[in-house]
Amino acid sequence: MRKMIWIALTSATLLTGACKKKDESAKEMDRAGTSAQKAQEDVNEQAKDIRSEQKDVVKDQQAMAKDQNDVAKQQGELDQAQNDLVVARDRYRDAAKQRLAKLDDQIHQIEARSDALAKDTAARLRTERQELAARVDAIGTQTKANWDSFKKDVDDRFDKVENETRDALKDQNRDTLNK
Repeated sequence: MRKMIWIALTSATLLTGACKKKDESAKEMDRAGTSAQKAQEDVNEQAKDIRSEQKDVVKDQQAMAKDQNDVAKQQGELDQAQNDLVVARDRYRDAAKQRLAKLDDQIHQIEARSDALAKDTAARLRTERQELAARVDAIGTQTKANWDSFKKDVDDRFDKVENETRDALKDQNRDTLNK
């Protein structure tokens, strides 16, 4: 029986020692598991942050693509407007050249008269017509900022020369009727 007690005590001691070691190992394992769990939560949080940032990047890229499309569209509209401006200026220049041709015909009629006053009037009108033609030729150099004043100046000069030419022709016709 002594032997049994001795075996029981030895077994209990060994068992207690083993449990104690197991408790330290278990605690270390629990600490390592808790640390691993925290690390996993941190990894999950960082992955979530990355997904969020990637979504933001995709949104930013989509917004940038839209903005680039808007810029391209606006550039196309600007190009079209510039083409329209060129066409409109060409039409204005063509109409002005037609008016100049009409003035040439009328001035030629005045020059055909034999009196000195008609010759002087025709020379003065021809000079004004040449100045007007030079102004019309400068149409391509006009900027948007001064276009309105340029157009008004040309229109006013045309009106003035055309009125003077009509008056000179009326005077010529009156003189012809009075003879």
